[in-house]
Amino acid sequence: MAEDRYRLGPLREVRERAEVVRRGHLVAAIDDAGVTAAHLASRRARTAAARDALTSAIASTPAFGTATDLALADRYIARRRRELAAALDEELRSQLAHDQREGEVDLARGQLARARADREIIERHFARWRDEQRKRAENAAD
Repeated sequence: MAEDRYRLGPLREVRERAEVVRRGHLVAAIDDAGVTAAHLASRRARTAAARDALTSAIASTPAFGTATDLALADRYIARRRRELAAALDEELRSQLAHDQREGEVDLARGQLARARADREIIERHFARWRDEQRKRAENAAD
């Protein structure tokens, strides 16, 4: 009774494994996105701290003083501006990395949805095949 075997059985197993693999890819992508989100949050906090430091440096500049005091204050403000620029650059790089990871999550979701749809097609076909086999067995018994 070779015809009693489901011919798409191997394909069914492949589709089930593909869905499991795609689910694993999605979990990994979500984990990676969580890491980049935490990194981005720390970079945003660093940028905010650098911005606050620059604001306080500008506010604490003496209005009158010796040329040396004014030069030191200007150098301090310039250093704080460089720190802010570096923090903004790092934040931007972190944002881009996070956006890329979010894109990978979206891609993994789409691939998982496709794998599920492929598996469901085979499952529906298998269900129809089982019904046909059952009907044939009933008809043969009659």
